[in-house]
Amino acid sequence: MKLIAIAAVGKNGALGWKGKLPWNLPEDLRYFRDSTRGQIVLMGRKTYDSLGKPLPKRENAVLTRDRSFQAAGVRVFHDLESAVHFYGSAPEFRELDLFVIGGAEIYSLSLPFLHEILLTEIEGEFEADAFFPGYSGGEFSIPGFERVETRPGLECDSASHRYRFSRFRRAKS
Repeated sequence: MKLIAIAAVGKNGALGWKGKLPWNLPEDLRYFRDSTRGQIVLMGRKTYDSLGKPLPKRENAVLTRDRSFQAAGVRVFHDLESAVHFYGSAPEFRELDLFVIGGAEIYSLSLPFLHEILLTEIEGEFEADAFFPGYSGGEFSIPGFERVETRPGLECDSASHRYRFSRFRRAKS
């Protein structure tokens, strides 16, 4: 099992504003859907609340400090290590990848454990109240990760900003 973060970020590291994405990029949503379908998605409670329901065709997990939190169709964990241990040791999940899908605090917690990061890098700067760790000025810089792939996003009428899909891997030491 690989632990992979997936996110879309503005040039200033923006992830979201008041629980919503500050852009409309249908191709990015398709990329997210296709990358995570059939896999495990791990999100914080605020991200889950913004979605309002489990994502279909995925194993959904919510990470929260709230010991009373319950939601139909999701597994609840109270620390990242227990989620990683559960999915890494359960035979039915061992062959799947675990995708961290937000929010900002969950991305920060997961950084030391990540194998890869998939970022849709959007050229615009956006008003935001949530930011991706280690991302600013249009560049990702976390020691130990290297960019291994970049491909441009498609130009489309609904995209008012240029964007690219990038893959970062933990450098082998």
